Amino acid sequence: MTVRTFGINLTTRIFISLFFIIVFTGCTLAHAPSFTGTVLSPAPKATDFSLLDQFGETVTLGDYKNQVVILTFVYTDCNDICPLIAHRLKEAEKYLRDGTTGQLNYNILLISVDPARDTGVNRQEFLKNYGLGSWKYLVGQEAQLKQLWSAYYVAVLIDQSNQHSEESNSIDALGTQLLNNYSVTHQGPVYIIDKTGHARSIFTLPFDAEDLANDVKLLVNEN
Repeated sequence: MTVRTFGINLTTRIFISLFFIIVFTGCTLAHAPSFTGTVLSPAPKATDFSLLDQFGETVTLGDYKNQVVILTFVYTDCNDICPLIAHRLKEAEKYLRDGTTGQLNYNILLISVDPARDTGVNRQEFLKNYGLGSWKYLVGQEAQLKQLWSAYYVAVLIDQSNQHSEESNSIDALGTQLLNNYSVTHQGPVYIIDKTGHARSIFTLPFDAEDLANDVKLLVNEN
């Protein structure tokens, strides 16, 4: 005996129901947005800190609870990876503004790898030159920063030679020579930290600004 409901064979109805479940589930999975950076799994709790911004105000990671944070490491005299990172982050902000209404809840924090030279004035000038007035550029005591660099897997090597040219003893010549002999070697990871303070993905150069914006948007919209 065949069971029929509303004129349709029960077996046929079950098959049709399963078909639509599979199709719609498949479509959802296929189009579900995903992270484009390197996913950190399990997501570690980001190390908190208490540093001073470019205006001398105390800033902690805990200040940004329930907000997404983009965190990276730079120094003001850098002429290689730091400008690239700054440009990429500025470009990412354009993608973050595209197609959005209102203000997205995210923040960009830069942490110094050269506390001796990253003065408040230098940090303000750095941000001004890149048109990044809303960002925070943080610095602290070198011992404090060393622990923080280690926590975020940033190896920093400050090379400052005291050798100077014997051809001239002028102040300008000595200053130029010392500047040429001063360098900071470091990595420039960009961490994307979620609203609960966990590092969810990481980008390293070269990275695409649109990809970074994608991960930030995912976390901003995450419940």
